[in-house]
Amino acid sequence: MYKKITLLTLIASVFSLIGFSQIPNNGFDSLSADSSILPWKLRPLAGYSYSIDKTTRHSGTAALKLTSTNIDKSKFIPFSQTVPYEVSELKKIAITAYIKCQDVQTESTLWCQVLDENGKMIGFANLGAQGLKIAGTADWKKYSMPIMVNANAKKLLLGGYLSGTGTAWFDDFQIEEISQNAGPASAEVASYIASFLKIVKENSIYTDSLNWPRLEKAVQVISAGMTKVDEVKPVLDYVISELRNVGDNHSYLQNKVASTQYTQTNSNPTKPESKLLDGGIGYISVPGFSTTNEKISVEFATEIQNMILDLETKNDIKGWIVDLRGNTGGNMYPMIAGLGPLTGEGTLGYFIRMDNKKESSGPWFYKKGSSGAGKHKTVTVLKPYKLKDSNAKVAVLIGPKTSSSGEMTAISFIGKKNAKTFGTL
Repeated sequence: MYKKITLLTLIASVFSLIGFSQIPNNGFDSLSADSSILPWKLRPLAGYSYSIDKTTRHSGTAALKLTSTNIDKSKFIPFSQTVPYEVSELKKIAITAYIKCQDVQTESTLWCQVLDENGKMIGFANLGAQGLKIAGTADWKKYSMPIMVNANAKKLLLGGYLSGTGTAWFDDFQIEEISQNAGPASAEVASYIASFLKIVKENSIYTDSLNWPRLEKAVQVISAGMTKVDEVKPVLDYVISELRNVGDNHSYLQNKVASTQYTQTNSNPTKPESKLLDGGIGYISVPGFSTTNEKISVEFATEIQNMILDLETKNDIKGWIVDLRGNTGGNMYPMIAGLGPLTGEGTLGYFIRMDNKKESSGPWFYKKGSSGAGKHKTVTVLKPYKLKDSNAKVAVLIGPKTSSSGEMTAISFIGKKNAKTFGTL
């Protein structure tokens, strides 16, 4: 009897994953009277279709089939359901599912949000963002997406999506607990994480709001057993989620590919717009702008200045509206250089470090067609325009989507006697 118990204990310790929560209709086998797959939620989208496939399935009687003819890589068809979920202490879990794909051009993937008692997101994971891209053509395979949950968790909003053209099948969703019996992270992983935490400690304005002893203990739990830097994404995501919980809605992670693309192309396709409104009001809409490429930045700024020039030289302008409600941020300097004729020249705002170190703090400005910070010119319009009437009133519109560099652009008007902001962030 003693040997049997010992053997069972040994077998149990070998398994690192322990299923412990049920997902209703996890295999899409049950249909309601109206043929819907409750409690899963899907909605029709142009260029996409979904169905219950009783022929192609991993197990049971059916699987969810998503098909897309939409070539827009920024679009996707999601599905999800909310599952009650609570733990007494910090735990590492995994959302798992079997996925099959055929000719998927962008990706099919899993995602999950951790929600507190008020429905606020306190954790998030995306399998693609963790570095695992499921695309092309591949047979059924089990995929596992790790995510951390703590004692504040009440529900999980989980599911998947298909982006780009192709077909993907999903089946057999599970929530599994990852055992904490693994040893400490490798020296390479520990060094990488320590460097990341050092950056947060020294640069985040929310660093004093974080419970660092608790955070560092949690990081040890999450990183347990990790041997390669490629595995640390869940750790970084957890730290970012903790920053979110204390009010930081701006910090984010950008991988090497995205960082390189940011220096080459503007990922925001929206263009500036201008028009003449009733009463002789010049209207300029400035969207977000997402690249540091010098040529593209100068073109963007010049386009805005040319809009201002065109409106004022062809019309009797009585005032201006600068619309930043759709400005989701990016690179502020092309925006400010473009709007320079309206902001006027001089200091427009200040960067202030938490530690007030002078060498890292300083003003941003617009002067003679150039925008920049400190003594550095970042973007220069070669033939800058100067307003005929620099006293014309300027109304700056902001809204919930105005963020990051969009907010900095709005700040650039604050303090001007003839300018006023309207709206709430």
